[in-house]
Amino acid sequence: MEPARSEFQVLMDQVLAGSEDAARQLVRTYGPAVLRAVRRKLNGRLRSKFDSDDFVQDVWASFFASPPRNHDFASPQDLAAYLIRVARNKVIDVVRQRLHRQRYDVKREQSLQARDGALEHRLVSPHASPSTIAMTAEEWEALLRRQPPVYRAILLRYREGQTPTQIAASQGISERTVRRVLARTLSGYAS
Repeated sequence: MEPARSEFQVLMDQVLAGSEDAARQLVRTYGPAVLRAVRRKLNGRLRSKFDSDDFVQDVWASFFASPPRNHDFASPQDLAAYLIRVARNKVIDVVRQRLHRQRYDVKREQSLQARDGALEHRLVSPHASPSTIAMTAEEWEALLRRQPPVYRAILLRYREGQTPTQIAASQGISERTVRRVLARTLSGYAS
């Protein structure tokens, strides 16, 4: 006669058979222990970089992706010890990568804020972005298309850097007319 299987062994059989309900129960039951193990092992300098729950999810993802069929978890304590060991190993791998390898070393990171608390101005480019330049060019072309030919000529010369006096002389019109055209057409437009 076979001995009666414990509730834990039945649950593990269901998990290994692919039962989602059993998997949820397993996560609910052992998740807090895994989370405690992660939080104990996670270095303080890395807490702002990593969420403990991400490690816990990684442990469960590893567990369910390739369930440890060769492990015979005789008791809930055996399973808990296995999951805690997996969690610690995952945290240790990240600690090694982020604290001991120069490329990812968080000790080398510096705040974007200057010592006085203000963002360092040198991080912001003084030049317009390519998308801003493209949008401005499109707006300029649309503005020119809406203008009569004389206005277009005035605007193009102004954009080339000519003064209203130079534009007036080249077009054979008064400087006052040039200034009026510029004021009307360019109000609200930033080139």
